[in-house]
Amino acid sequence: MATHGDGSWRHSTLITHHLDHPPQVKAIDDELYAMLGENGRSGYEAAIEAEYALPGEEVEHRTCGDGVLSLITDPRTRRLTHLVYGGCTTHQIRRDLVDRGLGSLGITWVYPPETVLADDD
Repeated sequence: MATHGDGSWRHSTLITHHLDHPPQVKAIDDELYAMLGENGRSGYEAAIEAEYALPGEEVEHRTCGDGVLSLITDPRTRRLTHLVYGGCTTHQIRRDLVDRGLGSLGITWVYPPETVLADDD
């Protein structure tokens, strides 16, 4: 999927389709990102594909900010199903989403399995 600096992506049917079926936005916690990347970037990419891509879906990995953005698309519908950010700051993620016209989407953080999250109290 190419980035269009001229804003032409705003008029595509792909983005219009996202209004009704927005992609899931996942942000991999730094600790989990480090764990998944222990065997290099290809190991990280393989783990993301195994976890989030359904059979037949297309996955493209590209640099985003300080980390990696994995875009997962259903080729039959051309629908972007997931945006998975690893090693990126919240600001970098939000900036990328805004640039895509998806700035209102929520970000779901993904942590290592044994992580205990503190209460907000």
